[in-house]
Amino acid sequence: MKMIKFLLLLVPVLLLANCTGNKDKQGENGESQVIVPPSKTNSSGVQQNVMKTDAKPGFANKFDRGKAKRESIVDKFDQNGNLIERTENDYDNQGNISRKNRYTYRYDERQRRVEQRFYQFTPDERPVMSNVNYIKYNDKDWKIENLFIGYDENGNETSWAKNVYKHNAEGKVIEDVTSNKQGFPTYKINYNWVGDDLVSESFIYYDGAGGVTDKKTLKYNEAGTVIETIDE
Repeated sequence: MKMIKFLLLLVPVLLLANCTGNKDKQGENGESQVIVPPSKTNSSGVQQNVMKTDAKPGFANKFDRGKAKRESIVDKFDQNGNLIERTENDYDNQGNISRKNRYTYRYDERQRRVEQRFYQFTPDERPVMSNVNYIKYNDKDWKIENLFIGYDENGNETSWAKNVYKHNAEGKVIEDVTSNKQGFPTYKINYNWVGDDLVSESFIYYDGAGGVTDKKTLKYNEAGTVIETIDE
């Protein structure tokens, strides 16, 4: 009698374990984990699968939106293999196109990218904003200058900034100075290298008229983690 009771208790446990194992295995195989409720029989004797349909419309998560954006990318290249145009779409939470983006690129005779333009439009092709980067190099093909200009939907200039770079003998940037249209510095970064390791960065902030407003230095260990912050 005791043995019969034991077996009766054991059967549901084994069935539960088997169901759980099957569900976990299904997830590991990358298959759909949507749970379909058991079939029901209507008055005419036909079986029907009843599924919940109250999910929100559009993309389920950020990954889906990112995937759709990647799939919307269309690239064009010149005869030298340089990327000369890219178009892509941004999407909202409902899966609708929220913005259309277009990038164009221009190269010099040494195949160095010297111009990059960006245009953004509404889904019905109305301009939202645009900007352009003009890039200069030295004889060693190291970037020494980047001029950025931003525009509004009507083509009016909204922002302007020039970055000038200095390099060490190995070609690593050791100084990056951002200036405004009046020629005054607004931001400066100095990079301190030991071999291939960046050991510290020093930041200087300006008021746009030549005056210094703040200074800060960050020191790093070999893993690139900040180990010390110095405010001056």
